[in-house]
Amino acid sequence: MDSVHHIWCPLFSQEFQDLPDGAETTLTDTIWLPGNICAYQFRLDNGGNDEGFGPLTITLQLKDKYGQTLVTRKMETEAFGDSNATRTTDAFLETECVENVATTEIIKATEESNGHRVSLPLSVFNPQDYHPLLITVSGKNVN
Repeated sequence: MDSVHHIWCPLFSQEFQDLPDGAETTLTDTIWLPGNICAYQFRLDNGGNDEGFGPLTITLQLKDKYGQTLVTRKMETEAFGDSNATRTTDAFLETECVENVATTEIIKATEESNGHRVSLPLSVFNPQDYHPLLITVSGKNVN
């Protein structure tokens, strides 16, 4: 994987006014594990607004450059964001490695609140494209 996916998730519907304002979601790393398993590491950040998220279940699809779904999996997060100290959490999506992944798409998200699962509307997700800085070593050509 040579791309990083970044999604800003503002919650704006009156119906969801009791939910936190949003969570910035960034794919920060892809890790290969023995047995042909890939772990996609995501960082979620609610911006330090002291309105936390309960545990989230996020259904993601990994897609190729043509938009064809390669894998659909669920990713779980712990509760986060009820203070500046807990404003971020890392979550992992583990799946068998597949070739040609170009994008990550959130297709469903739910939050546990007061013992119940609350569906979050997909309209709350506003994708942003994020590119990390290129790392070079003095005197070496970049491949």
